[in-house]
Amino acid sequence: MDPAFANVVLASPLALVFAVLLGALWGSFFNVCIARIPLGKSVVHPGSHCFSCGAPVKAYDNVPLLSYLWLRGRCRACGAGFSARYLWVEGLMAVFSGLLYWQFVQQDPQTDVGIRLARFAVFFAFSGVLLVLSFIDLDTQRLPDVITLPSIAVFFAAAFALHMAPWKERAIGLVAGYLAVRIVADGYYYLRGREGLGLGDGKLLAVMGALLGWKALPVVVFVASLLGVLVSLPLLAIGARRTRGHTKAGPEDEAEAAGRAEAPVEPEPESLRYTQVPFGPFLAASALAYVFAFDRLAPLVAAWLSGE
Repeated sequence: MDPAFANVVLASPLALVFAVLLGALWGSFFNVCIARIPLGKSVVHPGSHCFSCGAPVKAYDNVPLLSYLWLRGRCRACGAGFSARYLWVEGLMAVFSGLLYWQFVQQDPQTDVGIRLARFAVFFAFSGVLLVLSFIDLDTQRLPDVITLPSIAVFFAAAFALHMAPWKERAIGLVAGYLAVRIVADGYYYLRGREGLGLGDGKLLAVMGALLGWKALPVVVFVASLLGVLVSLPLLAIGARRTRGHTKAGPEDEAEAAGRAEAPVEPEPESLRYTQVPFGPFLAASALAYVFAFDRLAPLVAAWLSGE
């Protein structure tokens, strides 16, 4: 294909719309992965069906985004409600796909067409993996090895076609991402006698390092930690306040208790520092932010690390 003609086609609004639709379609499949992989089920067979009544989902009820809206989030056969996650995943993947296409294909017309399309394809898959892992982590507080381990090898190999981070930086990132979390996790376990940071987070960082290189990891971890604090602390504080509200006795309760034999005391709610909050979604959000701001962040990070 003539490069000039390819650039005209790729720069058209219709191409961007196609990318958005492609993201929504794959988002539908990613929903299947989120629902089935933690249960050890196949993501291919059987086809989409209602988890309540087992009725197959018809093709006209399996249209990304629209089906959830016109069915009002319910199964047509039995009326059981579907999680709003289905809408969120399809919508987010549609947005990610559109942004990635605009950034790597339409905003870089001077780069070879093949490289631009390769960047879009690889970062599209990367976004999908992060999205699936994030929602699984939110549901189960686990990052399945069946996704993270193959992703490390796949993204390390695929990055050779992107002409972005050198392979040595990505090899270091692959190892450093896992080891950094492993050291922290083991140290916390030996000091406190309980798990603090899961090793799945280390494997997720290895996936990111294998594609983005080690220079991206300090930025990803810092932003993820900041997001974790900003989001988690208010939620944990609200949860602790509600727990205390259920157990705190009012004046009347205290007066009644004074004339009765001592009743069993309910245990205090567990300390906030022991409350588990999945870190994977924050790492994923930070990595995606890095990808979308790559052209601006990569030179700044390189200058900072070199001391310039």
